[in-house]
Amino acid sequence: MKLSKGDSKIKGFRSGKFIRYYFGSKEIRAHIDAVHAAPPCSDKFTGEIVEGVVKKINCCGIIAIVSRCEANLNRPRSKKNKDAIDEYRYIIQKIQEHINNLDKNRKALKPYLHLAIHGMSNKWNIDMEIGTLEGKTCSINVKNWFINEIKNRNEIIKNLQMDTRFHGNISKSVHRCGYSINSTDYLGYGKNFNTFQVEISRTLREYYRDKIIDMFSDIIINFNRTF
Repeated sequence: MKLSKGDSKIKGFRSGKFIRYYFGSKEIRAHIDAVHAAPPCSDKFTGEIVEGVVKKINCCGIIAIVSRCEANLNRPRSKKNKDAIDEYRYIIQKIQEHINNLDKNRKALKPYLHLAIHGMSNKWNIDMEIGTLEGKTCSINVKNWFINEIKNRNEIIKNLQMDTRFHGNISKSVHRCGYSINSTDYLGYGKNFNTFQVEISRTLREYYRDKIIDMFSDIIINFNRTF
């Protein structure tokens, strides 16, 4: 798969057909992404959050450059989105290679954190919801740790929900568990790969973006110190 090496917006971001991506420090076992960042029907300010975290701590990042209306990266692979999904998965694979986090079986060698940043309407009257498909996208110890990390930031996250309204899309679990369908195999990266779909209210994304960037930056750094 050929991808451009040209910079885009933040120095160091490269552009594919469907996503922009950044290879950060090889010492940080994590990436943050915004797969609904492109209009129309975008989750506003999610791309800016990813860019802010990447710039602050030099971690890996992925940002969609096509709308979910054209190719939804937060859905299972289908005829409509297969090219975009393949590019997205390819970059996740290249990130694992970049940070030397694959064992001989191509599974995540050490615990890895994937923060999937999404936006939700203020109408739900919650600040943030964390989706894990009831634990299918992460290990229980990392899940408990992550919840505590968020709760410790209660100066901005006053109303937190877990696996309630936005419990995460099944496409997130395949990065950990893999699947085989229609002769298309995606083996996944195993039990060390931990994904959290994080839905953030419009108010926090728009007016408290710097604090959200600081929070996720700290969480990524703490993850690498803890696991």
